[in-house]
Amino acid sequence: MKPAWLREAVEASGLPPPDVFPHDLAADASMRLPVRPVGLRDLSSEKVRQWLAQRGRTVEVGYHRQMHGCMVAWEGKGLVFFDRDDGPAEQRFTVAHELGHFFLDHLLPRKRALEFFGDGIRDVLDQKRPPTREESLTSVLEGVPIGVQIHLMDRGPTGDIGKGVVARAEQRADRLALEWLAPSKHARQVMQDGPEDTQEQRLAQHFGLPEHMAETYARILRREEGRSRFSIVSFLGEDAG
Repeated sequence: MKPAWLREAVEASGLPPPDVFPHDLAADASMRLPVRPVGLRDLSSEKVRQWLAQRGRTVEVGYHRQMHGCMVAWEGKGLVFFDRDDGPAEQRFTVAHELGHFFLDHLLPRKRALEFFGDGIRDVLDQKRPPTREESLTSVLEGVPIGVQIHLMDRGPTGDIGKGVVARAEQRADRLALEWLAPSKHARQVMQDGPEDTQEQRLAQHFGLPEHMAETYARILRREEGRSRFSIVSFLGEDAG
C-alpha cells in the first residue's frame, strides 16, 4: 500500500498518470508545473552557475563537482538540470528525481506558508523583506524554504545517500519519482508477471529505469506490500483471511 504522503503528493502535483512506458516527465511537468528542464553536456555545478549567470541570475551553487542533475528553485519557479551525456534511463530518472525535490521541498512548503500566513509572506519567501521573528521561527519549524533553493544530485551507482534528514528527503524524492515513472499498481503487475529472480530486470526494461533504481524500487514495493499485510494481521488477528 502506498504511504499517505505519497498518495497526497501524486494527487497534488496534478501530473497525469502515464499510459505509455517508458514515460518521460519533462513535457508533462513543463505544462503543469512552473518548472523547466535544462539539459547540459558534462554537467557540473560550475556549468549550472555559468548558465544562470549568462541569464542574469547570480547564484552560488557550492563546491564544484560533476553530477547527474541539479534543481534550482526560487519564487515558486524551478529549473531542473540534467546531464545530456547520461543514458536515456539515467536522464529520465534524474529529471523525475529533481522534479520530486522541486515539488516536495519547494512548492508544497511554499504553498503551506502562503496558506498559513496569507499572501503577506510572499515577499519574505522571495527575499524582498526580512521575516519577522514569528515568521522565521515558523519557517524553521515547518521547513519552509526562503530565497533560492539548490539541490545537487551526485549519488553514485550504489544509491548511497547517507542518513538523517538529507536521506529522508532523498528517499521521498526517489519514491515520488518512481511513482510518477512507474506507478506502483503497474509496477507490481510487472513484478508478478514472471520469475521472481528477474523482477528487477523487468522493471528496468518495462519502465526505462536505471538498473540500480529498479533494484531499489523492487525492495520498496516488497516492503510496502509487507507493511500492508502486517497491518491487516495487527488489526484483524492472525486468523483473518
